[in-house]
Amino acid sequence: MVRFQKPPKTKSNLRTSPAPLPARPNIRVTVSGNNNVRSAVNSNYQQSSQQGQRAASQQYHQQQQYHQQHQQQLAQQKAQQYSPQKDLLGLRAELVQKLEQLRLQQEQQQQHEREIQRRQAELRKEQKQQNLLLQQQQAKIDIQIQQLQERHERGLEAQARTIEQLQADRLALKRHLEILEQKHREEKAAVAIATTQYQIAANARPKVAEQAKSSLQPTPPASPVTAEMNGNATTAAAASARKPHLRPILGNSAPSQRPAPMRQPAAESNPAPAAVAAPNKRPMHPRAQYPNSRPTGGLSVNYRLKQQQTAVVAPRAAAAAATAPTNASPVELITPPASPENAAANNASTPAAAAQQPLLQLQPIRADIHFKFDPAYDAISSLKQYCVVLGYPPPAYEFYNANKTKMLHCKVRIGETIYTSYPEAHFDEQTAMQRTAEVAVERLQALEARKQLSILSDNEFLDGLYQELIKHPHGIVSHKLPEWYEANVRRQVPSNWWSLINSSPKMRIESSVNTHIVFANTESTSPVALQQPSNVGPLAMPELQLPWADSQLDWSMYITHCDNTTHVWARLIDQSAQFEKLTEQLNAHMSRLQNRQPVPQQPVEQQIYVVEVSDNWNRVRVISLDAEQRQCSCHFVDFGDEVILSYDMLYVCPSKFLSLPAQAVCLSMYALDKFEEHPHALPVLAKELAGHSVVTRIITSEAQFLKAGGLAQGVLLPQRETSATEENGCGVSLVRRACIVGTFYDTSTAEDIHLNDLVANQIIRNTPAPMLKLEQKPNHVLVSHVNDVGDLMVQLPNEDLKFVQRSIARIMSDSSEQHRVRYSDLLHDQLVCVCDEAGDGLKQWYRGMLTAKPKSPEEEVFDVYYVDDGRLRKTHISNIYRLEANNLALASYPAQALRVRLHDVPPIDNQMVVRLRGLLSPQTPVLLKVMEGANDKLPMVTIHARGQDSLYLCLNSAIRVEYEVQSTTRLEPFDDGGLHFSPSGQLIRRSSFSSTVSSQSSCSDQPTVAAAAAAAVGLASPPTTPSKAKSSPLLPVLKEYEAIPAVGAYFEVRVALSVNPGHFAVQPYKWYNQLQRMMKDLQAHCKSPAAQTVLPAQLSIGQPYAAADADGVYHRVNIRKIYDEMIHVRYVDAGDDGVVRCNQLLQLTPEFRELPMMALPAQLHGIQLAGIDWTQENCLRFRKLTLGQKFIGIVRRVDKLKDGRRALSLELIDTSTPQDIKVHETLISEKHALPAP
Repeated sequence: MVRFQKPPKTKSNLRTSPAPLPARPNIRVTVSGNNNVRSAVNSNYQQSSQQGQRAASQQYHQQQQYHQQHQQQLAQQKAQQYSPQKDLLGLRAELVQKLEQLRLQQEQQQQHEREIQRRQAELRKEQKQQNLLLQQQQAKIDIQIQQLQERHERGLEAQARTIEQLQADRLALKRHLEILEQKHREEKAAVAIATTQYQIAANARPKVAEQAKSSLQPTPPASPVTAEMNGNATTAAAASARKPHLRPILGNSAPSQRPAPMRQPAAESNPAPAAVAAPNKRPMHPRAQYPNSRPTGGLSVNYRLKQQQTAVVAPRAAAAAATAPTNASPVELITPPASPENAAANNASTPAAAAQQPLLQLQPIRADIHFKFDPAYDAISSLKQYCVVLGYPPPAYEFYNANKTKMLHCKVRIGETIYTSYPEAHFDEQTAMQRTAEVAVERLQALEARKQLSILSDNEFLDGLYQELIKHPHGIVSHKLPEWYEANVRRQVPSNWWSLINSSPKMRIESSVNTHIVFANTESTSPVALQQPSNVGPLAMPELQLPWADSQLDWSMYITHCDNTTHVWARLIDQSAQFEKLTEQLNAHMSRLQNRQPVPQQPVEQQIYVVEVSDNWNRVRVISLDAEQRQCSCHFVDFGDEVILSYDMLYVCPSKFLSLPAQAVCLSMYALDKFEEHPHALPVLAKELAGHSVVTRIITSEAQFLKAGGLAQGVLLPQRETSATEENGCGVSLVRRACIVGTFYDTSTAEDIHLNDLVANQIIRNTPAPMLKLEQKPNHVLVSHVNDVGDLMVQLPNEDLKFVQRSIARIMSDSSEQHRVRYSDLLHDQLVCVCDEAGDGLKQWYRGMLTAKPKSPEEEVFDVYYVDDGRLRKTHISNIYRLEANNLALASYPAQALRVRLHDVPPIDNQMVVRLRGLLSPQTPVLLKVMEGANDKLPMVTIHARGQDSLYLCLNSAIRVEYEVQSTTRLEPFDDGGLHFSPSGQLIRRSSFSSTVSSQSSCSDQPTVAAAAAAAVGLASPPTTPSKAKSSPLLPVLKEYEAIPAVGAYFEVRVALSVNPGHFAVQPYKWYNQLQRMMKDLQAHCKSPAAQTVLPAQLSIGQPYAAADADGVYHRVNIRKIYDEMIHVRYVDAGDDGVVRCNQLLQLTPEFRELPMMALPAQLHGIQLAGIDWTQENCLRFRKLTLGQKFIGIVRRVDKLKDGRRALSLELIDTSTPQDIKVHETLISEKHALPAP
């Protein structure tokens, strides 16, 4: 039986599979044995099969229909489902398209706006340029209008002043004539009275003689002798007690004193009774007569001072002399003593000339008139015109003899200023007068140039300078500050600008060995209070009235104390009586204990107190306080010295003892300000001045005195000093500056002695030369240089060396063109000052001495020995400055470099010299011992230097060990470079130049050996050992060209190498002929069989050789680097580099090593060099303009390259055409270069 199974119902899916085939029907068959049953079964089977197939086919068709319907339903559902998505995608596409359109429109709009903004900016720029041009034109027009108006106003004012001055002169002359008429009438009456008195005196003459004899007895002292303090007597009476009375200082002393005895000329047989007087007060101690003083006929300056004061009543005395007896000898007037700053003319002035002096003072002084010197006139004529235009008296020339010679000095007075030719000396008056006039014209030209700038007040100057310095945080060098200030601010620097800067809290000054740098002190905003002596208050004293009103420039003074040459303390002898009276009253008052009032708590600065020293009471002013030690620095106002006293020693000064002014006057010695810090000046001042009576000729006028401060005891100025105790590391101390300058004369002898010159000469004579301690005692020294033969130049680090360094820094801080030497200066100046520019922009100054006499005025390069350093360098004349004319103290100071030689060492070769220089760099401290019994021209010493472990090592032993290891030696000649040294190592100064000087330098920076070095010592080669072949001696390397002119000086050059404006090389044209001769000899030597090749083992970096270029021309070369077979060399005379092989090098013999390297690297000044890429066209044009051409170069800057060479920044000028052509201007005009920013 067949059973049909119903197909299972499947869940409708989106994806449907075809219906499965109908299953085969199950047929159950019963086994029977007959065939009928089988056939019936077969037929049934066939029927049932057909029925099953039909049912399956129907079922399949039904499923297909159902599947199709289902697919249609699904499609409809899908279509209904995806229709919103299509809409959304369409909308999205539309939105994207619209956004793209908007973006394009926005970009177009932005581009349009940018174009509008660009056009607007161009319009604004054009408008701004037009406005700027209009403003400039308007400013120029306004300036021209203002200048015309000012010129017109000045013309009107000048005319008005001229009219007023002429009217004033007329009135003054009228009054002067009335005074002369009145004096003439009085003189007539006086003559009549004098005649009557003479008749009476003739009858009483015997009585006068007896009175004169009695006056010869010494006068007893008025008070007991008082003790001294700090080497000075407490009162002037103390000096009188120790010494006889000084003859009266006529015109300044008390009227009770009488004239001193005067030596009469030999023709006078009967001396006048008035010539008898008291003996001299100044002791006649042994003192050499000043060599510069001239014979004065036996009359001292006292008599001449009296003659000058009584010149007004000269006619009266002449009338009295007319009635005198015939045997009375006339009094002969003599000239004042010769001195550098105040000398009389050869013809002495008469009393009549003295009487006309007031007429000269009435001449108008027109300081506001600008005068332009005409170069067509000589200096003497120009000075005359200058005096006429400005209303000064005609130039008055005065002559005086130089020291120990018959040569003359000269001075000229222009207004209130004196110009002098000192220390230049001349053979005749005309030459001296011409040179003095030239000096005056040079200084007046500088003064006239500064007149065009207005002068600000002190506060305005400091405020403006402070604002300008804020813009320069690195500061301004002091000696460049006036020029920089006037160029930037267009205002004139005050005459006391340095003192203002030094005292202002707005400024900060940093000092070094060579200069001072001024900064704006931004840290300090409050001013430093400076307490000056005040004349108000309960404990104040009135100011001392100096005799300015008497028009007397010669003051009789007693020297009480000397601090230095700028602080000499003295008392006026005229006012000594009042001081003696006050001293007696003060001693009597303070001798009673009830009158002594101790100081409560602590004293007050700048107040007056009294103190007892050696049983004498003195008035003191407290200068500074030390609260921790309860001590104070006190200034003795009547003597001038300062001491440290404890608080317990001070007492309140009664007010009645403050009525008398402080008696000590602070003076500065004229022309000796450079000796102020001299280490050996104080003993000379104490011997020659302190405790003596002198006549002081005052150089300062009353107007200058008031301008300087107007205080007899000077003004106190703050000076910054380094202090480790202060928080900021810088303290402020008060330094006194004298307001009066004078010249001192000793009048106790028949011949007047010029004490300023005497003191200067004594200081110079008593200054010892540096000396090493003997007997193998250790000397701490500084090694300044090692010369070519291994000798050491050492310095003693003492006060002498510090004084030299400070003096060089100060005198050269204001170096200018007028201080440069001329040929005539080099002939007689022993020492000069040399500016050595190392190439890094810093100037180093040294004292130098020429080793040979200049041959001709055309010579520009000289061998100069640095006397404090020990080096010998070639120096251009533009770097040499005068020293003796600017600073006599420094020019006369002994040389500080000592030359010593190492003891018990083998002969030192060039290689060892180089190693010594590397070990003993300049200013290296070492320990030195002088060995006894060493017989040599120089001190034989042992040197101990500190090693890396800070232990002292003996260099002598190290050299000996090094010699034993190398087993070689070579002797060097002893060449002193033409200089002479004493057995103690000191330089011996020459009084005159020798005729021959060695052409080689024994003290230069690079080793040099003479051509016949081996023959000089008798050895042809160093000794050899069996194990080592004989080695050739080391020859010297080539020296660099040292004589570079100063910045701003002319330098005649030839361009040897031209790459581009930033890289070319020049040769000194003055050496061009020598270079050509050397090149000619070099070609002949290198092409001869005598030329020696160089082995690879002999190559050494830095050594010179000869090599041929591409054209076969041999040049001197210097090895830079070695690359196996290839060698990098530099052609030292051409300036370019090259590459050669070892077999192309030849030995360079000594005669070709004498000439220094001639090629100097350079770059063109005046164009922009940084960041410039030079095109081939630029380089070719520059090469065509310069290569092989001769130019006049101006040195604008000196730089230092990485290899140590100096590179010049030159301004090249072609002077071969009628019109000078500057190369940098040509390149700029042709668009090959840009101007320098």
